[in-house]
Amino acid sequence: MFQTINSETVGRSSGCDIIPTTKIILDNLNIAPQVKEQLLKEQKKIYSASTEQLKLLKELRPYQVEDVLFLAARKSAGCFNEQRTGKTPSSLKAFKLKGLTKILIVCPGSAAPQWQDEYERWYGEPCIIVDGSSKHKEKLIATWTHGLILSYDCLKIKDYKDKETKQYSHSRGDIVEVLKHKDIEGVIVDEVHRIRNRKTKTAEAIFKLSNIENKIALSGTPTIKEQLDIYSTLHFLFPKIFTSYWKFADYYFNKEQEFYYKGGRRHETYNYTTLKREKELQQFLDVISTSRKRKDVMPWLPEKDRQTIRLEPTKEQEKYLSELREFFETEHIVTQGILDRLIRERQICLSPAILGLAGASPKIAWIKQYISDYPDKSIIIFSKFTQWLKILAEELNTDALFIGGIGKARQGQLKKDFQSGKTKILLIQIDAGKEALTLDRGQVIIFTDKYPPAGDIQQAEDRFVSTTEDKKDKEHTIYTLVLKGTYEEQLNKDVNAGCNEIDVINNYKKYLEGGN
Repeated sequence: MFQTINSETVGRSSGCDIIPTTKIILDNLNIAPQVKEQLLKEQKKIYSASTEQLKLLKELRPYQVEDVLFLAARKSAGCFNEQRTGKTPSSLKAFKLKGLTKILIVCPGSAAPQWQDEYERWYGEPCIIVDGSSKHKEKLIATWTHGLILSYDCLKIKDYKDKETKQYSHSRGDIVEVLKHKDIEGVIVDEVHRIRNRKTKTAEAIFKLSNIENKIALSGTPTIKEQLDIYSTLHFLFPKIFTSYWKFADYYFNKEQEFYYKGGRRHETYNYTTLKREKELQQFLDVISTSRKRKDVMPWLPEKDRQTIRLEPTKEQEKYLSELREFFETEHIVTQGILDRLIRERQICLSPAILGLAGASPKIAWIKQYISDYPDKSIIIFSKFTQWLKILAEELNTDALFIGGIGKARQGQLKKDFQSGKTKILLIQIDAGKEALTLDRGQVIIFTDKYPPAGDIQQAEDRFVSTTEDKKDKEHTIYTLVLKGTYEEQLNKDVNAGCNEIDVINNYKKYLEGGN
């Protein structure tokens, strides 16, 4: 709309060169002050919510309410708040405030159960997780009316060979079934930094969702390795502005000429280095995204981030558990009294294979998916059951088992390998590894089962607490896996309540000083 002296742009659309509007750009344009003021005001707009709509946000923290109103005022936006600041409810409430019904959520496979729970809690509508066989997934997508969750793996465009023509193509995959729905009103892409390499099939699939009218991209770390990583996110959110990676790179970054030799000939190339329009890019990000830091909005946040993952039991597990409750036996398993029955229930919830029963384990599937989603994380897996850990170790193809009877030399070696980074995953029987064990390289703890006393759980959690200044800001995430509708859910609540009770004693100073 305005003539500019800039010869470089970030892309072209409808025959025009494109430059994102920022205060710096407006300052260089010969336009009336009132026009400039109105444009800047428009950039900072927030959603004008009614009193009734604001009631929908009463459970949120004040800064989350601000974020919801900010996100709801934009068709495309980024929520780049740090982990644990509540990006999930903010994004869901923003869409609910706008009255959107048919929502697509793309996330890591291991996060799907949690997104389902959060969607149904904050959006108040049913939500489907797409998984299973190809035919089953097609049926699920066909019945989609409200929330639909796809993992990154499901969304990939898959290569296939046509049996008749013998030609390769990549037009199949769940993305095809999803895009048959022309009435998708909004899409949320969690961990959007996963598409930072624009050439991957995952990024290609996400870019196919760019035409959905309302989009929110979530990430606590929108750039992982290089500043240029942000291009893919911006291209997804604003495909008509950021139309070219190379134009984007040339516009915002300095580049240096480099030479290399290949085949006896000298070739030249360019290497993009520092930002040359740093303030301009920052100003643009400021008007299209939120960026909250934990220390600013949640200084009271505990060191450990606890999350309960509720998984669906298999049909076999439901059968075994139902028969145990009614008859105190199932298949070849006969229990002697309530306590024995509850022990068997806990084992079946982990894996029917512990008792020689048929059927898969949702917990094994989730753990495998999590490791696949986050291959670089250092993970400690706890359980009360040694036999279960042996089964899990075999499934994960590891011998890093910290259990009773392995000897002090082996225990020491396992600790050394984990602390050095040689071993990424360590399986620990709680009674064997709850004390005198420092594993502060660990970022994630996964409790596959919990059982009193609560003090044992706290001691297990403390294995990965940072003991040195250089590790104080590392991740401290604790997952507890439970099967929906089983004894585990109540058991988890009871153990957690026990943890809270003993905390009154173990951390008495905090309470004397008025903490809560």
